[in-house]
Amino acid sequence: MAELHRMYEDASYSAQIYFEAAKSAEFWGKAIVFLPALASSAASILVALGESRQWGAVGAVAGAVAATSAFLGSDRRAKSLRESGNRFTALRHTVRLESATSGDRAKEELEQIVRSLRAEYNSIVSDNELVSNRFFKKADSRISSGSLSYEVDEKADIRETS
Repeated sequence: MAELHRMYEDASYSAQIYFEAAKSAEFWGKAIVFLPALASSAASILVALGESRQWGAVGAVAGAVAATSAFLGSDRRAKSLRESGNRFTALRHTVRLESATSGDRAKEELEQIVRSLRAEYNSIVSDNELVSNRFFKKADSRISSGSLSYEVDEKADIRETS
């Protein structure tokens, strides 16, 4: 049972870390298209208002950067990270279900379930790209604030103690 609880926590943190990384990648993916496009527009306006024609070169380079970023699909990394978070979330739910229904199972059956779930966890880990440790602090903050707590669990706890 302790290993199931540990795996639940591992999957919870891993999922949240990948979701935090996906949000960051999505932001920077949009910024790498938006900011050069904005610079290109500003440079074009400056040339139109009679400023130096050198601003036209700035606008052309910034436009090329924005177009290249848009073409390469700057949101691919965010999608990949979000998919990893979804896989960890699905595993977390499976671990939670197995933990909740483990009461009547034989020790050997429970051990086999734990080994199977750990193998699945390891498979997900091996398929994922690494993310920065800075996302752990954000994930820890969200989890500590109760973002993964279920309202139904709180109600069940109240009924059980009544």
